[in-house]
Amino acid sequence: MLVPFILVSFGMYGQFCSGNFGDPSFIIDFGTGLGAAPPISNVPATYQYTNQGCPVEGFYTISNTSQFCFNNTWHVVPFDHTPGDQNGNFLIINALAGPSVIFLDTISGLCPNILFKTEAWILNILKPSGCGGSGSGINPVLVFTITDMQGNLLQQKATNPLSETSVFTWLSENLTFPAPSSGTVILKITSNAAAGCGNEFALDDISFTPCGPTITSTFVNYGLTEETICETSQPDILMSSSANGSYTNPFYQWQVSSNSGNSWTDIVGATNQNYLRTPTSSGDFLYRCMIGDASFAGISSCHFPSNPLTVKVVPTPFAQATNYVYGCYGSTIYLSAAGGSTYEWWGPNGFHANIQRPPIPNVSFNDAGIYIVKATTAVGCFDYDTTSLTVYEAPIATLTPTTVSFCEGDSIQLNAGGSLHYKWSPSTGLSNDTIPNPIAKPQNDITYTVRVYNQYTCFDSKTVSFTVWKKPKAFAGPDQYFRKGKAVQLIGNAMGTNISYSWSPPTYLDDPNFLAPRAKPPGTVTYALTVVSNNGCGTSIDSVKLEAIDKLFIPTGFTPNNDGLNDRWEIITFEDYPNSIADVYNRYGQLVYRGYGNDYKPWDGTFKGKPCLPGVYVYMLDLHNGKPILKGTLNLIR
Repeated sequence: MLVPFILVSFGMYGQFCSGNFGDPSFIIDFGTGLGAAPPISNVPATYQYTNQGCPVEGFYTISNTSQFCFNNTWHVVPFDHTPGDQNGNFLIINALAGPSVIFLDTISGLCPNILFKTEAWILNILKPSGCGGSGSGINPVLVFTITDMQGNLLQQKATNPLSETSVFTWLSENLTFPAPSSGTVILKITSNAAAGCGNEFALDDISFTPCGPTITSTFVNYGLTEETICETSQPDILMSSSANGSYTNPFYQWQVSSNSGNSWTDIVGATNQNYLRTPTSSGDFLYRCMIGDASFAGISSCHFPSNPLTVKVVPTPFAQATNYVYGCYGSTIYLSAAGGSTYEWWGPNGFHANIQRPPIPNVSFNDAGIYIVKATTAVGCFDYDTTSLTVYEAPIATLTPTTVSFCEGDSIQLNAGGSLHYKWSPSTGLSNDTIPNPIAKPQNDITYTVRVYNQYTCFDSKTVSFTVWKKPKAFAGPDQYFRKGKAVQLIGNAMGTNISYSWSPPTYLDDPNFLAPRAKPPGTVTYALTVVSNNGCGTSIDSVKLEAIDKLFIPTGFTPNNDGLNDRWEIITFEDYPNSIADVYNRYGQLVYRGYGNDYKPWDGTFKGKPCLPGVYVYMLDLHNGKPILKGTLNLIR
């Protein structure tokens, strides 16, 4: 939070810089070092020096850090205000009751009769939690006074109370004053707050900066204030500076900075209005011209800088083409390079490309040779590199046979040729996938690919496709019980490639060439299902027994899985007992099925529309024929 200033002008009004403030002529930064610095004469004797990190009221210290002072009620300040000042010191004061002078210094060598700005950086070192909390500590108030050597007041300024902050914050305080003709002034800083808990602060970087004319530097042949050039193609760059008629007898001194303006060095001999920059090594350089009146050339605070001009010298890029490129005749080969933003290639056979990784498709021996790449950066700097392309002869693969059709379980030897090394894929069903003549015995249709490699790892490939005829398989279905005199449906199944099937004997069947014919034999009979491969892959036979029943028969299990086989619990001849009742109970004694002889519907294994769990169930069968109730168990299998 910035604190507003109170300006006490004492008869001087509106002292503003009509040009520009340049570099500080003097800076008081309290030095650098490890641990506490020695005492200084600028702090009056009313304040005692301590080399401890936490000065009590009426004491001061100079250090590069502040510690966990007074039960951690002070901020821990790990570094001073000065940018980039490693181990830089700052002044810490635990002030007495005001007004009390805390700092006094005589500044000489100021450029006479011009406006100066004095600036200081101040930090309230007390935390809001100190002095009972809630920011109740005494806030510092400082008064800056500038006088000449005779005691005449040049300027004075008091700050508003510096509030406590939760994070340590350096605040800037500044005022302007006219430098006397002697060039010497006295700076006095007074603490004007009360004594007690608080009024503890740090001070750093007290500077004196002159106000000078507006000085403009330009590139003569360029319209910008920043130029980027390549190290290998640097032109001479002419710069010019002007103070717009501010001086009748100006002097000039051009300066250069290679550390972003943190420090400047005079360029030897560059003392004219124009400066011709000649090529240098790569790097970022700032140039400016210091101008002043020749009569004050020996007073550094009378020198005023122009705006900086930036010259960025970009180093030559390091173009890197792939060191060695090779490929096989007929393949696609890719060149590759790095080091730039854009690329341009030239090579044999009229090759030209403008991408980083250009392809050479269907490469031939005419494409072999030296390739040149130009790598160019975003600012136009470039470099060249070369690479060599070698093209190797590719093998020509042979393979016999290329198509195969045979019966499941058969095998055949494959024969590949054309070079030194072989690799088959997939390897399923092969006796060896790295030889030229493996035995192939696949179980299903498949296509094999063989790659034939030469000593340069160049390859060619061939394929062979297999059609595997599945052997015939007959399944006549499970044996069945049926009521004598009623029709029963056979449930057969036939598998295999290009097959024919039939039932035998054909008697009592409605269609012996149908997998699921209806049979109505007069009694028990066995039927055989014969499945024949029309491709010569064999014959399969399976049989089923149909057992005729003319008396009550109660199955002991069923499989209600909707596969058409034994899906219902059906009591044979149950309908011959019209008054009969069949009940089925689960293991908890719950009735899950009831059937009646006069309207018999076999049990499908459900209860209230939902499938019953597999397991053992109890049935009770009352035929109402004067005989005892029939009881037993049945298995529901899923």
